Amino acid sequence: MSTKYKTTGCAKFFLVLVILAPLAYLGASYYNGQDGLGNIKSIFSSGPSDRSDETTEDVYKLKNQLSKYKKDAEFFEKEMHRLEKDLEACQNAKG
Repeated sequence: MSTKYKTTGCAKFFLVLVILAPLAYLGASYYNGQDGLGNIKSIFSSGPSDRSDETTEDVYKLKNQLSKYKKDAEFFEKEMHRLEKDLEACQNAKG
């Protein structure tokens, strides 16, 4: 009869490192609501990231938001200048 196979410490270490650690990572990612496979793929991907998932509708929404924010910035800048003039007039009337 042959003897039973005995695992060495090195074999156990590689078993844990290669099989159990990635499974634990995927389980923890799933538990936290993240995409574990997507995270692993993004780590090991060597090519440039693909931005083709953006639709034209998303781009138009972002452009509209940007123009709204620019208008808001212009409004607040004009308001700031008006308030500076009012402050200057108050200081001149006081002193």
